[in-house]
Amino acid sequence: MTRTTKILRPAILLVLAASFALFLQFRSGVPRLTYLHHDFAVAWGSLAVTTGLVFALLLAAWAIFSAILSRSCAISFGDALALDFPTYVPLAFFGLSPLALWHYLTWDDLDVRLALFLEAVIFAVLYFKVARAARTLKAHPAPWLLRLRAFHTLPLRRRLAILFAASLLVYNGGTLLMMSRGLSFSGDEPHYLLITHSLLHDGDFDLTGNYNAQDYLRYLPPSSTIVSHTLPGKKPGTQYSMHSPGVSILILPFYAIGELFGKSGLVFLVRFGMSVFGALFGIQLYLFALQEWKKTGLAFGLWLLTGLAAPVFFYAMHVYPEIIISLFALTAFRLLKFSDRTSPARFVLLGFLLTSFIWFHALKYFFLMGPLFLYALWVLAAKRKARVRMAWFFAWPILGTALYFYFQYTLYGSFNPTAVSWQGAMDGQQTMSFVKTLLTGIPFRFRLDTLLGYFLDQRDGLLFYAPIYVFALFGIVEMARRKRKDLGLLLFIAAPYVLVSAFLTQRTGFAPQARPIVAVIWVIAIFLGHFLAHNSKPLFARSLNYAAGLSLIFVGLLCLNHLALYQETTVGAVERGGELFYKLSNLHFYPPTLLPSFIKVEEWRWGPNFVWPVLLALLVAAYIIGRPRKPASRHGRPLAFALAGLAVFFFWFVFYPRTILTSPRPAALLSGDRLVFYRLSRVALMNEPARFSLLEDNRDYYLYFTSRGQIAELKVDFGSTAGDYALKFGFLDQPVFEESTAREVKSRVVEAPPPYRWKNTNLYRVTIHLEKKSDVRTGVNPYLFAIRPVR
Repeated sequence: MTRTTKILRPAILLVLAASFALFLQFRSGVPRLTYLHHDFAVAWGSLAVTTGLVFALLLAAWAIFSAILSRSCAISFGDALALDFPTYVPLAFFGLSPLALWHYLTWDDLDVRLALFLEAVIFAVLYFKVARAARTLKAHPAPWLLRLRAFHTLPLRRRLAILFAASLLVYNGGTLLMMSRGLSFSGDEPHYLLITHSLLHDGDFDLTGNYNAQDYLRYLPPSSTIVSHTLPGKKPGTQYSMHSPGVSILILPFYAIGELFGKSGLVFLVRFGMSVFGALFGIQLYLFALQEWKKTGLAFGLWLLTGLAAPVFFYAMHVYPEIIISLFALTAFRLLKFSDRTSPARFVLLGFLLTSFIWFHALKYFFLMGPLFLYALWVLAAKRKARVRMAWFFAWPILGTALYFYFQYTLYGSFNPTAVSWQGAMDGQQTMSFVKTLLTGIPFRFRLDTLLGYFLDQRDGLLFYAPIYVFALFGIVEMARRKRKDLGLLLFIAAPYVLVSAFLTQRTGFAPQARPIVAVIWVIAIFLGHFLAHNSKPLFARSLNYAAGLSLIFVGLLCLNHLALYQETTVGAVERGGELFYKLSNLHFYPPTLLPSFIKVEEWRWGPNFVWPVLLALLVAAYIIGRPRKPASRHGRPLAFALAGLAVFFFWFVFYPRTILTSPRPAALLSGDRLVFYRLSRVALMNEPARFSLLEDNRDYYLYFTSRGQIAELKVDFGSTAGDYALKFGFLDQPVFEESTAREVKSRVVEAPPPYRWKNTNLYRVTIHLEKKSDVRTGVNPYLFAIRPVR
């Protein structure tokens, strides 16, 4: 290390410490700011002291991380110091934090923005450290890394055991994280579990008493209520679920054990049970990749990519049958494709796997089970030794199907496959009428929208939540070039299920994203595997790395915002924005307007719905005509990527307020003024322009509105003729007045603050805290609040 370097590095570190200290001082003063007084003046003495403390901490961190890097990578301490030093450069971005005052709304909004910025900078530092360490380890493999790489040389059973345990650890770690943030069962999950509860405690499938007794409160929050999902049974007075019992039966042991550990233990053990099937799915995919491409690294990569991304990650902890169907289908397909064994046990297993589909849904999975069954017959018929043992293969299909319809007839009194579904049992005429409605009663546009929505809808489309599967399209290209027969086979198996589901307009409702295609996600994963195996274009290979990182980030965001997993997408949904992309918006940038949306509404001219399919087609065309090129040097790329990412993050999530304004409600006043209100609460009803009925007390209300012209004064009417109240009124985070009303309506004229300029309009926010002071039911006798400009 030269003398200049010895001086320069600590000097740069001191500047970085000053930037961090400035950020800390700025953020500590945020709670004292208001909309009218939000200037920031540096306290130089305090800044100097804080800079010294931060500088000492950075020196210590530099030395500690360098020592770890030196020991881990078997390099000298001096070399480790040089390698680790640039990882602190992202701290310089802290100096930008006061720029957030340019777009100030409220102090709490600014505090949230700065908290996000702190997390982003720390993440960038850690990302750069990991990237530098990975590059160093690649050049100087440490003994521990060599032992880790030896995983691929372990006996297969040991590898499978490690992968299985790792999957369980990751999935249940995600479960615990989401449970800590209030995750509960949603959608159809409580109804599947109620079947399990009845089997365990009542020994039957009759749910008549279980819904009445609210047995679902054993695993739902105390105030929960759910609508019965039952149909009349064959015996008078009985009620049976409209859901098939397959997943309920499989989860029974975990439910029984979970009850021994209270409500939290029950919820965790049930989700643990589902994670077992998710982990087994990963094992089957790993085995398939090994047999298909004979590359342990590729098999591990495919296992990792699919297991840590949506939708497998989330369906490995939610009580839905799709991941189980996917496991059974992949297992059967792998055995048929690669196994030469013709033992009776193998034939019985294949028959069982395929026949079991009917126990998870009597109708929905037929179009996946049917093609797989035909493929099984074709494979087995081609084997001479297998022909004489075909009876073993047909044993379970015959026995299992007979057993299922015996179960259905005994409970529901019908052999019609629709009996265990929301339609219920139908006679011949009703069935024909229902089929006619399905075939002719749904507009073709809705069917096409549903198909595109499986992949591109911002609420539940696969590709926006797991971008890695975009590369499955390139895998299809590679298969078309090399293995057309295999491509045709996979499409023959998966396409009928997907196309029929789309034709019937089946979409996710209050379930994690991409539910309708989880049952065939293994086919899409195989397409992705072909890309991994045959891609020779460095640009697309690097793009996959970014897509994998983005997929992982989306999983993390969904774990932290689990409500974004459950969004209505069928008839009745009118808001196009996906909850997660709503949270990724700011006041001046709203991504949902740029993303496709295929909700079932009459207005179909949504521009992104046409743009994104074209973009995907152009991307596939670029892959087809692109030529392999020599990869460019990667020197300095992690730092550039981290800094570019921080710059984007700052101007996306920090520079502008996080407030989102949606659902505009125009209000044309008699004076000629025109106000537009946003984000109106369901308990703040605007029955007349700018005149509200407030239906709840002891709470805060926030009324955002815009005006074309700047407002000097506002007249406010407030009160109730039926009760006594106390009102606190303010603009943004600036209190204006407090007033009490005793069965009366008062008026006040207040000076309006300077507006916030937003989209060529003047934005204002009125804050109201309403507190009840007498015995009155506000919901029956609403509190009046009206506001209008004074001219």
